[in-house]
Amino acid sequence: MKAFRFALILGLALCLTGCKGRTPEDTFIAAQQALVSLESYSATLTYRVMDDEETREYRFNQWVSMPHSFKIILITPDNLAGKIIVSNGKEILIEHSKVEDSIKFNVKSLEQQRPLFIGDFLNSYLLSEEVGKRIHMEEDVEYVILTCPAMDNKALGNSQELWLRAPKMTPVKLINYNADEDISSLILFEEFDRSWKPEENFFDL
Repeated sequence: MKAFRFALILGLALCLTGCKGRTPEDTFIAAQQALVSLESYSATLTYRVMDDEETREYRFNQWVSMPHSFKIILITPDNLAGKIIVSNGKEILIEHSKVEDSIKFNVKSLEQQRPLFIGDFLNSYLLSEEVGKRIHMEEDVEYVILTCPAMDNKALGNSQELWLRAPKMTPVKLINYNADEDISSLILFEEFDRSWKPEENFFDL
């Protein structure tokens, strides 16, 4: 009987240990691992830039291969629809078929004028000593929110905040704040596909 009781207690203890829920720290580790393991992705984005006078909005399809290759095809506004921006990591080609115009730049020359990518955020987050992390519940959905200074692209803001939807840690939005803690730009991710892989020559100029 004593042996049976001991086995029963041990079984309950193991069950409770195995059934223990994920801790907040487990969630933060899972979020960081999801970002670090991200090699490439595709998404549809809405990009809003705010200043004192107006809010400008752009919508585009985006394909990214870490760390520096990307392709963007503008959807809206109408006057920019079809415009293509592609980078092989060294040069950027901007091509607008509607006006039969194309131009090529060195990547560094346009670094401060492009939208912030997830890889840019991750680089700032991993290199910064002043980072924040919290869990936020909204309409029964759990989000992991990571914050850090904007180290890579100060032109877009003073600090940045990435929202990931748990448990798959899918990026939802990337917010940039100015020195007054007002939103300076906002990226909304739609149809995010972390399994996308570029075909050969996809980023050729």
